[in-house]
Amino acid sequence: MEMSQQQLKVCITLFFMNLCLLSASYAQANKKLLIESLTGNFYVYTTYNTYQDSKVRANGVYLVTKKGVVLFDTPWDTTQFQPLLDSIQNRHNKKVIMAFATHWHSDKTAGLEYYKQLGIKTYTTQLTDELSKKNNAKRAQFLMSKDTSFVVDEYQFETYYPGEGHTKDNIVIWFPKEKILLGGCLIKGAKDENLGYLGDGNKIEYANTLLKVQRKFPNPRFIITTHSDWKNINSLKNSIRMAKQLRAEQELRHVVLFGWKANANKDSIELAIKAFGELPNQIKTIKSYEWGVNNSPEKLNQGLTHCFVLTFSSEKDRDDYLVHPIHVAFTKLLPNILDKVTVVDYWAN
Repeated sequence: MEMSQQQLKVCITLFFMNLCLLSASYAQANKKLLIESLTGNFYVYTTYNTYQDSKVRANGVYLVTKKGVVLFDTPWDTTQFQPLLDSIQNRHNKKVIMAFATHWHSDKTAGLEYYKQLGIKTYTTQLTDELSKKNNAKRAQFLMSKDTSFVVDEYQFETYYPGEGHTKDNIVIWFPKEKILLGGCLIKGAKDENLGYLGDGNKIEYANTLLKVQRKFPNPRFIITTHSDWKNINSLKNSIRMAKQLRAEQELRHVVLFGWKANANKDSIELAIKAFGELPNQIKTIKSYEWGVNNSPEKLNQGLTHCFVLTFSSEKDRDDYLVHPIHVAFTKLLPNILDKVTVVDYWAN
């Protein structure tokens, strides 16, 4: 069946349209710098880097004012420090005058020294600077020792340190008039299934930290996350849910080591061991219990022979156990037979 000239033209047109779409899609997938409008004079920019063999996005924000552009977090991709400045200059005919980083990791701080050399004022908290110095990360020129409010032209924003979470130093930035919350890496995406890298974080306090953010800024219009889709406003709620679940999975170990007096009565020792073993049935905050007698060939126990390990879900549960009347009564069995004691508590990783 032969095609008419008109049908042939249509096929050729469709072919080139699809080719253009594929080219645009490929270009977008391989783009190193993406800039999207947020609201008013606020923009979200995205660069990319590789983490665990995957291409990962890193979102930042910039604000265009009459006095110049304020940058919040620097590009993760080191090849995009200057292209970002050039793009801002071409789009807005403005220069970047200030740059902030929300914690010490390189997806936030990588460009600080580059921008500082260009005369751009760079800012981090004092805690971020201490961690940057310790970890050989890039450092800022100006340091904030406390939560700080800034006014640039007609725009106001404030930094807020809610506590440890993703890192020890993570801050958020709030724009009260526009109700924009820049959550950085502290807040994860609405569809994320985990809290990401926690090697420098605090698994126990993460949920409390996020709840502080939620209480202080209860009704944001926009929440900008770093490594996820920032257009879904449920990101903070999802992050709180995951952080609470993470905290519930943590276990606090309370390790007690006893060494008995040389003249201690054997029956009294056995009575104390038995009484210790009955505590989990009497004090509900004890999650689990085990004990044993030292059999190490290293002979480094320094007279400590009996080890008791109790597990708790929280520090509060542990603290309640310590002052519980039944535990206090148990400790009164020990003075006449106990020669030495060592106690170590730790969160199990």
